[in-house]
Amino acid sequence: MPTLNHFDDKNIIAEIAKENSGILNAYLEKWQKTVDLMANLFEVPAGLIMKVHSTQIEVLVSSQTEDNPYDVHEKADLNTGLYCETVMAQRDELHVPNALEDIEWKDNPDVKLQMISYLGVPLIWPNNQIFGTICVLDNKTRHYASLYHALLWQFKEIVDGDLKLLVSERKQEQHAKDLAIALDRLKATQEELIQSEKMAALGHLVAGIAHEINTPLGAIRSSVGHIAHFIDQDLKRLLVFFHSLSEPRQQDFLALLQQAASRNINLSTREKRKLKKALTLQLQERAIENAASIAEHLAKIGIYDDIEAFLPLLKAPDCLAILEIGYQLAIVQKSTRSISLASDRAAKTIFALKNFARFDSSGEKISADITEGIETVLTLYQNQLKQGVDVIRHYASLPPLLCYPDELNQVWTNLVHNALYAMTNKGTLTIEVAEQDNQVLVCITDSGAGIPDNIQQKIFEAFFTTKPPGEGSGLGLDIVQKIIKKHEGAIRVESEPGQTTFTVSLPITR
Repeated sequence: MPTLNHFDDKNIIAEIAKENSGILNAYLEKWQKTVDLMANLFEVPAGLIMKVHSTQIEVLVSSQTEDNPYDVHEKADLNTGLYCETVMAQRDELHVPNALEDIEWKDNPDVKLQMISYLGVPLIWPNNQIFGTICVLDNKTRHYASLYHALLWQFKEIVDGDLKLLVSERKQEQHAKDLAIALDRLKATQEELIQSEKMAALGHLVAGIAHEINTPLGAIRSSVGHIAHFIDQDLKRLLVFFHSLSEPRQQDFLALLQQAASRNINLSTREKRKLKKALTLQLQERAIENAASIAEHLAKIGIYDDIEAFLPLLKAPDCLAILEIGYQLAIVQKSTRSISLASDRAAKTIFALKNFARFDSSGEKISADITEGIETVLTLYQNQLKQGVDVIRHYASLPPLLCYPDELNQVWTNLVHNALYAMTNKGTLTIEVAEQDNQVLVCITDSGAGIPDNIQQKIFEAFFTTKPPGEGSGLGLDIVQKIIKKHEGAIRVESEPGQTTFTVSLPITR
């Protein structure tokens, strides 16, 4: 990840130096007008702005006047006796009226270009480093009046002001870049934090999820065992037995199986005893021998009433043998249903786990069903819910919402987790999803002890938690609030003893 840099004037000037004169292009048009005006006011062939490099001096801007021998971007080596070298070294004005009559300057390279008089001042960066010079040169002797000296210093102030502005603009650009990097880092940190909380939630849920998968797998193994046993031990006996029956008994037997297959009622042991007792009385009233044994067999098959159609079968001498075979086939039927239900249950749990653990790195909103996300979370909490939580759902029919569904799943996870914690996994959890004023409202209500008034304003603060050390990071509701703000939504809490409601509102984008 990129790091943030502190750019002072020295660093910025070094960066501009690396980029050569290209960074100054925005100012060149203005400076061109400046040197053109300067050359005309001074009535000289050349007005120049020179820029110093490490070993050379460059003509950055040159007046567009007749007899000007200096071309833009022309460079000369330093330490060759140029006028501007003295200006930069002394950081002060230099005036040479006639280099031809001056021993110090008669061999100056500018004299070879017929520029025998010179007036120049230094240009200074904001950090007091030398930028270069601004100057005028003439091909004749010039004893400049003090007015011209003052005028040149005024032009210097203009360019020095531009250099300060340039550095300021570069600082603003760098601050903008630093801000963008900081925002990217904050976004990445938030995404990492959300993912970390998601993985922490999965860590708490893993035992329950394993149970929710192992339970149906155990049911599947048991059912497969029943079917395999029947195929190995009873299939041949069934064929022989079925062919030994008379046609009326065959029809009775098939009707018995059909009715058993249509019954899929889950009864408690107490209810079964009560129904079996009533069934025994019905059989006794019809003078059927072995009423208790026959009632036991019928109950195993799952038939507790509507026995009128089976009376001929129940009065037959081989009734108990037929019912025993019927019971074996009923076990096979029940086992196939168990396999189907158990595989659906395991698949639902795995699908919910996959949806929850998914991480969408695209950073773009997608259309998603809010209630599906809530149901995904409830599926993962099924092991905790069945310990004594009554879940009441009120879901309005809503169109898909444009959102970040993976992050919203983290919202529902944190709110459901807190609700279950508040109820110690016993009570009523009510979830309502509705549309109001172009907003999706999700209300999650628990029947726990409630949140005291004095801490309701603190629960959304980072690192604030009422849980014992080691049981909570204090980031759950802080993350919830950040995710909802990212959706331009809002969250509020209302609490009293026995009822706490968190209401999340999300804007609907049609």
